[in-house]
Amino acid sequence: MSLANRLGHRGYIASRKVRGQLMPQQVQNLVVRDYARRRGLTYKLSATEYGMPGCYMMLETVLGELDRLEGIILYSLFMLPGSQERRHVIYDRVLQSGASLHAALEDLAIAGPDDIGRIEDMLLLEPFTTHQSVVGG
Repeated sequence: MSLANRLGHRGYIASRKVRGQLMPQQVQNLVVRDYARRRGLTYKLSATEYGMPGCYMMLETVLGELDRLEGIILYSLFMLPGSQERRHVIYDRVLQSGASLHAALEDLAIAGPDDIGRIEDMLLLEPFTTHQSVVGG
């Protein structure tokens, strides 16, 4: 299928914790739809990943649709596999197909090879960041 015949960006949401939090799927879909609207992207119904840890079956299904899609909108960047090698395979598949990969919660997109470094930096620094808020002074 030619690039001109592709239509829309498929959402990808989670049914398991993302960064230690379980977010309702309705909220994830709101975030993805709002991101698409703000970016002027055509949103296609989200695929929901299975709840088993380390399972990426639905992501693989969406990647298999790339010949019919303009791209994928992840609810969060932190839904990607923990393995840097696996992530690079995903980036390569998306970019080689001429599509883009978006992270709605972080308001980021990978539209070319130059965008990968920033995304990887964020993912690699994640274990060193704290998610606790400071209360008081």
